[in-house]
Amino acid sequence: MSRKRPSILSALSVLVVVVGLIYWWVNAIPNEDPLWFLRTFNAKADWVVVYWDGNTHMFFSGDPEYEEIMTSFSQAIARCTGYESGVELSTESLDLYREGQRMVEFHYNEPVRVHTRHFFPEARYFWVPLSGAHANWHRVFAGLIEEARIGVLNISEEHFAALLDATQSAVTGESR
Repeated sequence: MSRKRPSILSALSVLVVVVGLIYWWVNAIPNEDPLWFLRTFNAKADWVVVYWDGNTHMFFSGDPEYEEIMTSFSQAIARCTGYESGVELSTESLDLYREGQRMVEFHYNEPVRVHTRHFFPEARYFWVPLSGAHANWHRVFAGLIEEARIGVLNISEEHFAALLDATQSAVTGESR
């Protein structure tokens, strides 16, 4: 009787699978998201509010402006480029953005999840400042209540520009 000894290749294969599962588990457990590795975001906001230099504009599903803004946001958030754990948007800053700066706000009736390897729990509200310091860093804030929690996702300059362009076009009728 001869026994077949495991080859180096089979041992290496097992090691790769084990390391892959550990990597998946380390990201899935803290995020409570087993699909953290998917780079998609298909949730549609129930309504979108744009604050633009002191004016407020609301868009709903079916509006052409809504579709353009929502598509830009979905593509941007699905391809987030980073996470900042210590950044927050205070209530005072949120009010300042609403009163006289530029920001787009996404409202969902039910919590939605952004699949990411970063700790970014479900949210019903997303805020994207389009002017000021937070806009320079391309930050996306979120929260379950109408208050942003600490920790933000960053979106790429390209996706931020597309979202800004879609929002400006919706509000002014002109592109940048």
